[in-house]
Amino acid sequence: MTPSPSQTSGTTTAAALIAAAAGASILTNIALRYIDQRLRWRLKRNRFCRAVTAGQRKSSQLRQMLNGESYNCNERLLAAMRSAAHELAEEYNRPERTAEERDEILRSLLGSCPRSSHKCPTGTAEGSEESYADITIEPPFRVDYGVNIHVGRNFYANFDCTMLDCATITIGDNVFLAPGVQLYTASHPLDAIERRCTEFAKPISIGNDVWVGGCAVILPGVSIGNRVVVAAGAVVTKNVEDDVVVAGVPARVVKNLK
Repeated sequence: MTPSPSQTSGTTTAAALIAAAAGASILTNIALRYIDQRLRWRLKRNRFCRAVTAGQRKSSQLRQMLNGESYNCNERLLAAMRSAAHELAEEYNRPERTAEERDEILRSLLGSCPRSSHKCPTGTAEGSEESYADITIEPPFRVDYGVNIHVGRNFYANFDCTMLDCATITIGDNVFLAPGVQLYTASHPLDAIERRCTEFAKPISIGNDVWVGGCAVILPGVSIGNRVVVAAGAVVTKNVEDDVVVAGVPARVVKNLK
């Protein structure tokens, strides 16, 4: 039986409506994903800021942690600060983040960092200069709290950098970190029972014009001087004077640069 013109028209109209609805649904989902991607990190930034404010106002353990005293790492306010920092760092690491978004996230996550670009000689002609971002951290990047990290001008960290900032981490100007560099301020008691819930932390300081090689580890309480080179794979357990190269496990001076 041949369908009537009205039946054919009705079928065509229904198919068109279904196609239009499907198209609208796809566009809506794309729009919602876009909005989620653009708003999610801002919501997590706000949560992070609230957690930091609450911790700074109310946490007795935070003060003990920053003073180098033993503290309870499981305190609710400290745990909330860490959780919020981890979530914001994960937003920084998402591949869809733009350079502008990452810059905003860093300026919220870190305790302090430069806010403008700088001029750097290109070496191609006398007086020639190019403008570079003052801070570049390649994702993935991981922190404990974020707010205890203070970075100087012209800072670059390559992929997979970890900064456990239970104590303050202070980094000078013109510092370059190769892939996989680890900065650990956190430590634990040797006593097994005490270690279950107690930590302590010691600050790390890195001077100006320092280059830290790939997968090097800097341990709690270490201060590194100016114009130092830390070889790849080194484990730095003690303070390092200016103008030297250190290498090995544990790291020792292998060359004087003066």
